[in-house]
Amino acid sequence: MKKVLVIALIAVLAFSFAYSEMTVGLRGGVRSGASLRLPMGDKGNAVEALLTYRLGIIVTGMYQWHKPLAIGEIEGLSWYFGGGAHVGISWWWTNAFALGIDGIAGVEYDFESLINLPVKLSLDYKPAFDIIGGWAGSFGDIAFTARYSF
Repeated sequence: MKKVLVIALIAVLAFSFAYSEMTVGLRGGVRSGASLRLPMGDKGNAVEALLTYRLGIIVTGMYQWHKPLAIGEIEGLSWYFGGGAHVGISWWWTNAFALGIDGIAGVEYDFESLINLPVKLSLDYKPAFDIIGGWAGSFGDIAFTARYSF
């Protein structure tokens, strides 16, 4: 299992260096962990990879659509939605494998428009349903994520 995680990490890092505006961050919620987001084109869409923990290690990949959110004079506010899949392995009860689908919807604030700081803060809701397994899904995953833009 360690070899698979190392290979996956190397692949993600190698892929990420091809992008100039990737964001890396920490996610705190039901599933806490790390986030890597890569922009896809000029429309503001993105691909996000999550490495989280909940009774085991869970790797999630999602495609997201990002849209500006106009509330008064607030600049840098956006909302996003998307979906993807997760795979996980648990050693909590037994060596169990999980595979499932995920959705996501959230709001994000980019501090660069306010104080020229490349930090983004987001709050999202991410339900996940297991197709195989049954320990990695969560209907109520609400999380706060802080990201740094490179």
